[in-house]
Amino acid sequence: MSDGHAQMRWDPYLLSPENEFDDFWRNHLKKCSRKVLIVLGRGFDPRALEAPRRIKEAGASPDIWLLAFDNGLDDSEARAALTAENLAGLIRLFGEEAIRPVDIKIGGGAQGNATSINTRRAIARAGQIDQYDDVVVDISAMPRMVALTTVAKLIYDLDEIAAKSRKVINLHVTIAESVSADLKAARGSLNEEVTTVVGFSGHLTAQGTEHVPRVWFPVLGEGQADRLIKIQDKLDPDEICPVIPFPSREPRRGDEIIDEHRQILFDDFQIEPRNILRASEYNPFEAYKQLFAAMDRYRRALKELGGCKAYVSPVSSKLLSIGALLACYDHRYGAVDRNRLMVGIPYVETAVYGDPLLEGSLEIELYSMWIRGDWET
Repeated sequence: MSDGHAQMRWDPYLLSPENEFDDFWRNHLKKCSRKVLIVLGRGFDPRALEAPRRIKEAGASPDIWLLAFDNGLDDSEARAALTAENLAGLIRLFGEEAIRPVDIKIGGGAQGNATSINTRRAIARAGQIDQYDDVVVDISAMPRMVALTTVAKLIYDLDEIAAKSRKVINLHVTIAESVSADLKAARGSLNEEVTTVVGFSGHLTAQGTEHVPRVWFPVLGEGQADRLIKIQDKLDPDEICPVIPFPSREPRRGDEIIDEHRQILFDDFQIEPRNILRASEYNPFEAYKQLFAAMDRYRRALKELGGCKAYVSPVSSKLLSIGALLACYDHRYGAVDRNRLMVGIPYVETAVYGDPLLEGSLEIELYSMWIRGDWET
């Protein structure tokens, strides 16, 4: 790092998309006897069981930590029925004795990041993570803040275990992605407050750093105007660098997202067109590298002026959200010199979810990301 550049932890990386998912898990599991834990959400998303089912078919007999969310509100009949159907399917797959419910209170509370705090505490008391060889976090049916907090905490905890005991535990993140299903889903209502992932506040309100320049990287998806306005009002950034999905399965998707948010981005936020960044829609590790490098350019450019604060808001797909999280995590904990960024992950949670639209068959693509473990040694 003599030139001041930071080193990327996830370069190279290991990603298994849909056409490689089954082969990866079969080959990984047949190497030796492995004790596997799957952490997943108890939710209504019809994609919730796809990854656990395929991992079982590859030869795993996992324990299950089932994160059960409670926001204090009643579900609609449709969402309650789908959640019950997913739970029944999970029991059929693995047996009730393999499933450990982990209750998490989401939203509300006096602290703006109550969901993230409660998630960290729930994961910490769920069980002994060091008894496993492989931990899989399937984020398909998890609320965004729960998913990001869970992944960040487990990276940190498993790194700590490796540093103290030299035991290497693999961490994987899986997701059943369907952009078309997400676009068709009914919109819910948003919370009023902006929240952050624990450990990633970016020192937003810290005394003594209020004059440090703030750079905001909103990772854009469709229909996010209300979220963007709330977050921008909270951050009051000095520079905004919107991130659009490209390359994408739909070649014009990025342009259409910019067109949809044109008034907010160019009239209200007054962004510079040259500040628009592109991140791969279907490769979270490439998105991580693109975002990490952009953040690092600001870190190096402004270090002589006292540094800057960088905020990343993942308001796009969950797949892109993992890429955004890894970029923030690497700047927070990775191989960066003493002039680190102050990194934040601000987001606005959904208060009440809309019912999913289940017309026709779902186009699902599975992804498995090997986040840490054997491949690093």
